[in-house]
Amino acid sequence: MHDLDDNFEKFVKKIQREIDEEESKLFSEKVIELSHNPRNWGKMENPTVEDKFLGPCGDTMQFFLKINEKDKVIEKITFITDGCGPSVASGSQHTIMAEKKSIDDVLKITPDDILKELERLPTDHSHCPVLAINTLNKALKKYTKNKK
Repeated sequence: MHDLDDNFEKFVKKIQREIDEEESKLFSEKVIELSHNPRNWGKMENPTVEDKFLGPCGDTMQFFLKINEKDKVIEKITFITDGCGPSVASGSQHTIMAEKKSIDDVLKITPDDILKELERLPTDHSHCPVLAINTLNKALKKYTKNKK
């Protein structure tokens, strides 16, 4: 039985190495890091505003924000997605870029800005930063509309 366990363990490690090698050919180290260890991941209790968006690819993303009402700065931001690794990395990168920024400044962030920060993303995943932008902008518009 011990030999079977050892062989299985070796097999699993071999497959993981192959997956890691393929992943590193397609994605930058930053995309890999943020997809495996996303920053600002999770639902937030009592957010100032939250909203979600279903992208044309079928992935859903949701942002949760605590906004300083006085100066309209995003004090805290978290997100979740049911999407692929590049969607996770894009959402995570967008939270990094948005936290502690004014709503006006965050609304100026573009998908290309996220792509630049992520360093390398295959073109068939270029919709992932668009999903992050659309989702966060939807939440910010909801917040602005509710404050009028």
